[in-house]
Amino acid sequence: MKIGIIGTGIAGLSAAWLFNRAGHRLTIYEKSLTLGMDAHSMSFVQDGETLRTDVPPRIFNAAQWPNLLNFYRKVGVAFDPIDASQSFSSFGQPGFLNVNVANQPQLPAGADIPEQTDKIMNDIMRLAFEAPQDLAEGVSCRLTLAEYLRSKAYSQEFIYDYLYPTLASTVCTCSYGSIDAYPAPIILKTLLNLFGAQPLLKTKYGTRDVVKRLSQGINDIRYGASVCGVNPTPAGVQVETKAGQTEIFDHLIVATQANQALDFLNNHFEGECNMLRAFSYEDVRVVVHRDPALMPAQSEDWAHINLIVAQDRLGTMCSVWMNRFNPDWHVEQPIIQTINPLIEPQTDTIISQYNLQRPVVNVRSLEGLELLRQLHQQADRRIWFCGSYAAEGVPLLESAVISSIGVAHRLSINIQDIMR
Repeated sequence: MKIGIIGTGIAGLSAAWLFNRAGHRLTIYEKSLTLGMDAHSMSFVQDGETLRTDVPPRIFNAAQWPNLLNFYRKVGVAFDPIDASQSFSSFGQPGFLNVNVANQPQLPAGADIPEQTDKIMNDIMRLAFEAPQDLAEGVSCRLTLAEYLRSKAYSQEFIYDYLYPTLASTVCTCSYGSIDAYPAPIILKTLLNLFGAQPLLKTKYGTRDVVKRLSQGINDIRYGASVCGVNPTPAGVQVETKAGQTEIFDHLIVATQANQALDFLNNHFEGECNMLRAFSYEDVRVVVHRDPALMPAQSEDWAHINLIVAQDRLGTMCSVWMNRFNPDWHVEQPIIQTINPLIEPQTDTIISQYNLQRPVVNVRSLEGLELLRQLHQQADRRIWFCGSYAAEGVPLLESAVISSIGVAHRLSINIQDIMR
């Protein structure tokens, strides 16, 4: 078959790898001049050393990201465990909690435990015990996380000083309002996969190595090719670029964000557009900088991942100490990536900054997934959708890979044979 793919994030690349291995002819459209998954990686010079980093930092574990790891292993991506220490503090105040790789609180031996920390620790252990029972008994996807936490009488300290900072900064990457509206079972399942002894991992050679391996052997990748129109034809699906090029494919895989796909689908795809409109996105700002003011107030509280809660408890910034994320860096000055900063770094400390988007999950998006499932089951279907939004669960690299596997299944690709 002749397959077109729009977008080269992990969804598009994993789909391309599967179809290429199955022997199909591929054409890939990428509007940028580099593969999308690696679009925000950057190189810079510090203390005479050229450093490269992914933006945002990409971490994963085997429990929550099994399909992603299977792809990485199959194509030969090397990965290493990371120092996954986390610190929690209120902005401008001393830290109140440290957490290790297994999301287990760490306190000095013999220390007096403050009431705030004691409540957090007790509720962490209670969630780890009660959530599996609640899930086994059945938690409705229409029950929001806010409603679940309220019904279980979890403490405000646990919710606003630990749980929401963790979700807003390193898991869901969205506002507290969106976290409130998350379907409770999705968050509970995700948290249980993050608890325990699974080490957190990172790719050894960064995202550039990942995209190189996934795209190897694919000869028709069209960079700077912005798609402006998609039209059904008797022979298949026609793709038109802003440069005026057109081509017809047997099948087309749309692997962009849902809101971006709406820009090039026309009136022939009313059902598809209604489905895509069910998915909403929130902006995520990431700043790479050298300003220690966006780290915990006390240097002894600095960890690899630092979650700093706003004084009004309505938001959190996550500052990743990249020197610890990349132990092979030999620079003295701290290099920091801050996600959704509460304050602006000093201008002369900013290395680079990015505006990204993440899909949010709520009852409406679950309805969108059902519409997508129905569309993909149509017998005469020729246009397909994959991406982090297009699979159940928290939108992560893992859900993007799952969605691409789902499309391959629908087009009769033998996944088991390819992944052997």
